[in-house]
Amino acid sequence: MEPNTITQLPPRTANKHVSGLALLRGVAALSVGLFHFTGAVLPKLHVDAVASLFASGWLGVEVFFVISGFVIPYSLLGKGYTIRDFLPYMAKRITRINPPAYLALILVVAQWYLIDYFISHEIKYTKGLSAMQLAHNVFFTIPFSEYGWIIGIFWTLAIEFQFYIIIGLLFNTVFERTTILPFIVAFLLLGLVQYLPFRTGDNFFHFSALFAMGGISLYRKLGKVSIPIYLSLLLAFTIVAYLEIGIYHAIAGLLTALSIQYVSLENSVTRFLGKISYSFYLTHALVGSTCEFVLVKFISTVPTGNRLGMQAICLLVAIGAAYIFYLVVEQPFMRLAGRIRA
Repeated sequence: MEPNTITQLPPRTANKHVSGLALLRGVAALSVGLFHFTGAVLPKLHVDAVASLFASGWLGVEVFFVISGFVIPYSLLGKGYTIRDFLPYMAKRITRINPPAYLALILVVAQWYLIDYFISHEIKYTKGLSAMQLAHNVFFTIPFSEYGWIIGIFWTLAIEFQFYIIIGLLFNTVFERTTILPFIVAFLLLGLVQYLPFRTGDNFFHFSALFAMGGISLYRKLGKVSIPIYLSLLLAFTIVAYLEIGIYHAIAGLLTALSIQYVSLENSVTRFLGKISYSFYLTHALVGSTCEFVLVKFISTVPTGNRLGMQAICLLVAIGAAYIFYLVVEQPFMRLAGRIRA
């Protein structure tokens, strides 16, 4: 078999577990959480030095994008997927992702109403909240509207779903051919779409190079491209990412792709963090801000040590709440999604 070719896998071949992905998911979710907890989410506990330390934690989002570029097509390989399977494929993704996100949305709106009507506060959180804004949040169409996100991290879910749709439509063209060339051409063209007059840059096309890095890592992980070709393509799309979204995004994408390929660390801690990563990602701001509200009622925020301790408590509570959310909400829908043949 030539090193730069890709072949069909036998129908319904079970995809093997990829070690190291749980670690990457956990690191990505925690980095975003630490960025928020040391920044805007816990304003009463702010410590400048700690905020500076985790100021780049937002790059965890880029890690998630690269992982998706690897995992989503990998989940379809060897299963005889065709365009006729698009609807069950999307049903599977929606069942897996949306219900936990919607419950998190309901909890945040409930928190807003609680603050507005029962707690003295200068900001009216529910001011201007409308059924149309809620609808655009539910359908992840805020970038194509004049409304804002209720949960800030939903903008990344919108991009993920755009990617799901594109892969569902193009999977056979870019991943089931005898050459890697269609993949390269497709992702370069998808990157050019970002220059159309979109209202904002929060769309898949703007971040497509990161997803491409994950796809390239999949080709290599399966042994379908040689190491020189893999590294060359990875470098090329790193340059594309640098030109389109900036140096830090590009470096984060490159390091994530290399980690997928070469880092296989896995233990009970990494598996736990990876398992709860989505639940933590959805709920950490809600839980952390609530925890802060309670703590400052009983503990002084004047000493820096107190604020650091309370930040740590908020993080631990958020991790614990994420585990409960995973067991009660996310896991049942994972099982339900697993019953959908796609």
